[in-house]
Amino acid sequence: MPRSRSLILAAVLALACLAAPMAAQVAAQVAAQDKPMDMKKLLAEIVGEYDFLAPGRSMIIQFTETDGKLYGAPVGEPAELISPVEGTPLCFDVTVADSGDYYILQFVRNDKGVIDKCILTVQGTAIEGTKIIKSQAVS
Repeated sequence: MPRSRSLILAAVLALACLAAPMAAQVAAQVAAQDKPMDMKKLLAEIVGEYDFLAPGRSMIIQFTETDGKLYGAPVGEPAELISPVEGTPLCFDVTVADSGDYYILQFVRNDKGVIDKCILTVQGTAIEGTKIIKSQAVS
């Protein structure tokens, strides 16, 4: 009888030793999800011009950051405040003042973790925009 208790005790201890690192890893993942996103850093990643290809035409939308807020509009038009959608990472929305049209903007990271696309949805139609990477002039 004492031998079987020793085996059970040894098994329980072994399981506890194996479970502790997994529990710590899960706790770290949960903490990372609860950590507030650094909005200024995120906006710096988003800022730039995106080329949206709609049927028959191309439209360049420029996103800028002012005072920790995201603004955007087609080049040459007045910028609109674009608000983050709570609970949905990389998602923003805006109701355009002039037309009343409601837009959802979902920014997308590539396989290297870089934001290089934006999916703009209006009235059920989604249009994908690609971030324009401006090459730096070599002197």
